Amino acid sequence: MKSPFNRLLLAVSLAASVFLGVRYVSGRRFVVPPAEFALIPAGEFMMGDTLDGDDDAKPHKVRVSAFYVQKTEVTKAEWDEVRRWGIEHGYLDLPKCVGKAADHPVVGGNWYDVVKWCNAKTEKEGLVPCYYTGAAKTEVYRKGDKNLANEMVRWDATGYRLPTEAEWEKAARGRLVGRRFPWGDTISHNEANFDNSAWEFYQTGSTGRHPKYGNGDLPYTSPVGSFPANGFGLYDMAGNVAEWCWDWYAPYPATVETDPRGAVPGSYRVFRGGDCGLHARECGVAFRVGSSPANSFYDVGFRVARSCVP
Repeated sequence: MKSPFNRLLLAVSLAASVFLGVRYVSGRRFVVPPAEFALIPAGEFMMGDTLDGDDDAKPHKVRVSAFYVQKTEVTKAEWDEVRRWGIEHGYLDLPKCVGKAADHPVVGGNWYDVVKWCNAKTEKEGLVPCYYTGAAKTEVYRKGDKNLANEMVRWDATGYRLPTEAEWEKAARGRLVGRRFPWGDTISHNEANFDNSAWEFYQTGSTGRHPKYGNGDLPYTSPVGSFPANGFGLYDMAGNVAEWCWDWYAPYPATVETDPRGAVPGSYRVFRGGDCGLHARECGVAFRVGSSPANSFYDVGFRVARSCVP
């Protein structure tokens, strides 16, 4: 039997652990991300669809482990804060990037830039980095353009990383099954910031660019979180800016997958979600785009994920 002092010591220790971002569940210790992250539970879902006839998004079953994902896209203010720290700590080539305002998504970073930024944010907060320069995982990836492979990633680390394409789509669907968008089967400017001018049968409401945000100087972004969240509490999973994912772009396999991490190797990295300049079809949860990791765009940003690890 524990003494009153030992019980008090245990209570204080647990309280401190929760304060420091650690939670004990059934006697196991789990790192708890900040409040701006949502937990995406483990489970199987149907990835891809045939709603718009895309031959690179054929439906197939995928099992995904639990993970955390940021509720909003990374803002220009977040980018700048981490970049300032990074420049002083070995991340010498992180670019300034672009953002229409501090609370708008950051854009203009290529895939290499955003991966290094994930590591910089990780080290800034004293966590364990995910990305390394080699399979031995002894040197943290901090500079240059490195075509990372799956074995150069610590998937069990506590740090920040890009979501895999499968994680991104599971999160975007927001618990819905077989729907075109994170909230259902139609889209309007009430749900997302996009260019509503392609006359798809499922687009409704005002046409053209968003009447509130589609003006002035590029990019035509909106402040993150300006539209209703999906079933997981995530914002802007359709429209605003497209989002870099981890994976190399490749056709889907026909078999059931568990925690897939894309082609090995490839030529193009995936980004998802549509953006303020794309049409309704491109904002669908299953729509896929691939681009050279060295390319940067005024309408492509990202959000970060973290593994749910003990």
